[in-house]
Amino acid sequence: MTGKSSLVNTNKLVRNYNGCTGLKTGSTSLALYNVSASATRDNMSLIAVVMKAPSSAVRFENASTLLDYGFSNFDYKSLVHANDVITSVTVNKGITPTVNAIAETDCGTLLAKGNDVNIEQEISIEDTISAPIAKGQNIGKITYTLNGQVLAECNLVASEDVDKINFLSMNRHILDIWMNLLR
Repeated sequence: MTGKSSLVNTNKLVRNYNGCTGLKTGSTSLALYNVSASATRDNMSLIAVVMKAPSSAVRFENASTLLDYGFSNFDYKSLVHANDVITSVTVNKGITPTVNAIAETDCGTLLAKGNDVNIEQEISIEDTISAPIAKGQNIGKITYTLNGQVLAECNLVASEDVDKINFLSMNRHILDIWMNLLR
């Protein structure tokens, strides 16, 4: 036997506001009408909170106004993506001479629209690091600033393991070189 079911959502913005992802409404005689409304557009998510509105219609109107203000005046600026290769670092006593330094995570920031033209990037990393190095090991940092203010920081990690060179690995390396020369 099949039954009918229906879902009721008291958040009118879910149906009427572009990009609305939901959240929570409520009302009591003391708190009046409240809403926490969330919306996402162009990889930017915002939350508007309205408390003690005199009516249900006013809470939704005020939440829409807050969200509109946020979407009109701010942008999410993606600065670097996880696993992007940022630079290469020389490896001392490693079986490979270099290792890539990659971004550990996505890194971005919220900015006033049009305010992203003078962002500066600073990479803090040693010129040479010593083996052994583990994949994912923190080997540096990338910092993004705007007018001297730090916007975001992201760790730089090793893209792969680099073992320390030893007698056996050196012989294997020399053999590989000879084999390549003979081909």
